Amino acid sequence: MTDIKYGQTETRDNVAQGRAAPAKPKDAEVITEENVFDRPDETMGFFPGQIVRDAVVSCLLLIACAVLSYAAPAPLAGPADPATVDYVPRPEWFFFFYEQMLMFFPGYALIAFGAVVIPGVFVVLLFALPWLDRTPVHSPVRRPFMTIIGVLVIVIVLLNMLLAVSRIINFPGQ
Repeated sequence: MTDIKYGQTETRDNVAQGRAAPAKPKDAEVITEENVFDRPDETMGFFPGQIVRDAVVSCLLLIACAVLSYAAPAPLAGPADPATVDYVPRPEWFFFFYEQMLMFFPGYALIAFGAVVIPGVFVVLLFALPWLDRTPVHSPVRRPFMTIIGVLVIVIVLLNMLLAVSRIINFPGQ
């Protein structure tokens, strides 16, 4: 058997022929920020660069929220008067779509359908979308099912927003 130099590996064919395998070059490519995305298996580190960026943006958002809450504070009404009967309670803004949905299904028999079934089907459909269409292409023209579902979701959201805004405009004191 021949002597194997440092950094060389021994293979069956090379041993049979009496020579050592050539060594693989070490550090053939240095990863920099310019060429890091040339090979998808090598990326830049997450820590500390991304952590610092996220912390800075989070602090800026927190400062913006604090400034906005100081500049335009939430209006506070007077204390509740239990003797009044003309007060009509309204839901918060994030429940307007739900109240509008219940307006389409009047009566006790249809409340469960409008309150549970319709929103439940909508939520289950949104959760099931990744399994319903697994086409690898990204073009909306080549994915008609996902395009139709996306347009329906946008239409439903816009209609609920318009219904909530129309309720606010038509009944401002309630």
